[in-house]
Amino acid sequence: MKTTVCLALPIFILLSGCASISKTLSEDNTDDYDFRNTRWGYSRQRVLLVEKDMHVYQRTDDVLVYRSKIADVPAFLVYTFKDNKLRAAGYITEKPVKNAQNITKMCVSKHGRPTEKVKEGMLWKTSDTVIYAHAYPSHITVSNAKFERTNGGIIVDAVRNYTKLKSKSINRWDSVWSYIDADFYNEQHQSVAQFTDLSFYEKMLFGIIKRNENIHFTNNAGVSISIPPEQIKLFGN
Repeated sequence: MKTTVCLALPIFILLSGCASISKTLSEDNTDDYDFRNTRWGYSRQRVLLVEKDMHVYQRTDDVLVYRSKIADVPAFLVYTFKDNKLRAAGYITEKPVKNAQNITKMCVSKHGRPTEKVKEGMLWKTSDTVIYAHAYPSHITVSNAKFERTNGGIIVDAVRNYTKLKSKSINRWDSVWSYIDADFYNEQHQSVAQFTDLSFYEKMLFGIIKRNENIHFTNNAGVSISIPPEQIKLFGN
């Protein structure tokens, strides 16, 4: 009988410890996360544990990057930290794709009408989080058609409302969908040296930088030419 008690005691202690751990984990399984299954202030190690089923693409003291997919669009899943505390996260397209706008559409579907629209994107604001979404053209193709549609020629009246075909078309987009700690967001607005504290990925998540728009043109000889972004304005709208 004494042996039974001696054996039962360690088991009881072990089970009690497991119950305590389970209680701690269950407290984390709530719906009030700030982004995915994380909250602002989480350590890098804790985020790694949350995303343990995903392969880390890039890892530094201030950033964790995973290759992911959102709204059927290949994207980088990004977490950024300062002093080992999570302060921003989100999705950034890996490269220009045709369906990048699906990301912003999904954001609108999830969060509804934006709190405000900015020059390049949309914002949603809560007491804890600022959400930002933006899709923009980043790959423009200029065709080399031998003929161009006129405004109607001798039957101009019949096609008065016809819009002339353009030789320029946008066929690749990039997109960002980010979540930012509201305190961090407000600090940036109050900071004298704005943006100097931001990492590369945070500048992407804030919409401060974006991928360059590039025009690609194929000449009569079939040679593909990439035109520098600063020359895009020469093509007009």
